[in-house]
Amino acid sequence: MRNGLTAIMIANAVLALPMAVLVKRDFARLGRVSWPMAIWTGLAMHGHALATFAVAWLDRGSAYDPTLWSLMSGGAIIVLGAYVIYLGRKAYGDQARVYGLKENELIEHGIYRRSRNPQYLGYWLMFVGAATASGSLLAFLFAVAFALLVHGYITIVEEPHLKRHFGADYTQYCRRVGRYFRFGASSDLRREPSHG
Repeated sequence: MRNGLTAIMIANAVLALPMAVLVKRDFARLGRVSWPMAIWTGLAMHGHALATFAVAWLDRGSAYDPTLWSLMSGGAIIVLGAYVIYLGRKAYGDQARVYGLKENELIEHGIYRRSRNPQYLGYWLMFVGAATASGSLLAFLFAVAFALLVHGYITIVEEPHLKRHFGADYTQYCRRVGRYFRFGASSDLRREPSHG
């Protein structure tokens, strides 16, 4: 079972490459993601999440024996990740924006005042939490692979699209807000956003 899930995770990672190319094509042609690509990206993200949790369970103890401390700290990280995802979706205010189907405004309020990519950050935290709770070496490796793939996707596909789409507003936003998270608040950060 563990080998099967590992194969699924590897296939998911390999399929992320053509998916990124097709999303980039959608951005160039439509200015947003098409329905088929929204479905593919959603399935890839949620599939990776389910497979990571399953691998963490099936491979538990391969890095270290789970303890009450690892379960509590890993569980807290999972809850934090889920909360960050919730805050990102709440700030979007429209499910169509979550999957890139709607690109009519630059979201700068809510958690997007601290992170340009809170939903990716939230998923990564959940994966790290699952690995921490279970002591699974494979789950840790999948969390690292997820971080690398998402970073590549953000920097090669999403950010260039947002720079073209929103121009100087997005460039200013990038100066104020960290790609993944920024702790300190600048005076610009405390101002009301110009969009949304």
